[in-house]
Amino acid sequence: MEPFNKPLREIKADDINVIIENKIPEDRGLDYKRELPPETPAGNKELLKDISAFANTVGGYLVYGIDEEKGVPIKVYGVKIEDFDKFKQRSENLLRTGVAPVIRGVDYHQVDVGGLKKVVIIKIPRSIARPHVVRIDNYFRFHGRNSSGVHQLEIEDLRRAFLESETLATKIRNFRNDRLSAISTNETFAPLVSGAKIVLHIIPDSSFEIGKKYNLGENCSSSFPPSYSIGGYNSRITFDGMMTYWPDLQGVYCYTHIFNNGILERVDANMLIGSDKKIIPPSYEEEMIALLNNYLGSFKRYQIELPAWICLSLIDIKGYVMGTEAIRWHKAVPSITQDELSILPIRIESYDLPVDEILKPAFDSVWNACGYEKCPGYGKDGKWQRYF
Repeated sequence: MEPFNKPLREIKADDINVIIENKIPEDRGLDYKRELPPETPAGNKELLKDISAFANTVGGYLVYGIDEEKGVPIKVYGVKIEDFDKFKQRSENLLRTGVAPVIRGVDYHQVDVGGLKKVVIIKIPRSIARPHVVRIDNYFRFHGRNSSGVHQLEIEDLRRAFLESETLATKIRNFRNDRLSAISTNETFAPLVSGAKIVLHIIPDSSFEIGKKYNLGENCSSSFPPSYSIGGYNSRITFDGMMTYWPDLQGVYCYTHIFNNGILERVDANMLIGSDKKIIPPSYEEEMIALLNNYLGSFKRYQIELPAWICLSLIDIKGYVMGTEAIRWHKAVPSITQDELSILPIRIESYDLPVDEILKPAFDSVWNACGYEKCPGYGKDGKWQRYF
């Protein structure tokens, strides 16, 4: 059961009290502890066992500062923590050195529950890189969770975990390839105008879990517009979710399709229209930053779980060059030699990351394909700014 119906950063003392009032019990995805683990070898091992067990199973919440009896919360006890950032840094350092492979996407939050006491919450995602082993001092063990708590994984559990991890990575890759093939042949949710296209996919790890379905509601179309720069667009319910699109007599110029399982697909057949085959980088980069910022904000509101993969692709792009102003640094005009650019996926593990920084590797890759070292839109501070 999901104990909190809101993003981690928005959890307040009232939400902690609801847990007590409703007697929400511990389960595979929720564990109550009265005290923080001490800063000792035994305490460090306990912290790593608890976090890795969640990551190896279904993900979930470690909640420190709650008194429980037989797994049922009875009182908000609270913990005294003088330096929350120090505790967070301690945990992150332990995860880097004491667990293999590294568990990514772990998030931390503290809630003031009165006086000097806090409730500390650690949210752990189900890891795509599972199983993770705790290897600290002379300890080397794999752990998982069941309804009774943490247990050591057996050989069959490990075999299944390795297989599931490989299968998930394959499913993500196959989904993207299948969708790009469908878009290339115009076998899409709406008939697209011909020509080159920019495709954005956001693919959460959790989207391929059996039975995964988010309640997006009838009015979610405004949260997932097809374009950032235009006001009007159409929307419709589909078998797989909901789509917004920008139509014309010749076909659809761009659409956004949000799947019920949390995957987002956005296709733009408008920004690369033209017989001169030029990419105008500031325009499409600015658009992608604005759209991704909007989409991730909507993901957060609808509690679509991270981590996720950001996939940028360009289809029917062979022969395109960077726009005339963009090539002023070079005498030659190198063009893209591939029909399709499937840029390496970018993993995002927190909603707090700046969107322009997330997209920098993808933008650099497009510039690389056109013969340039990197995207010139980023300053020394790592932030993107309009450069023409």
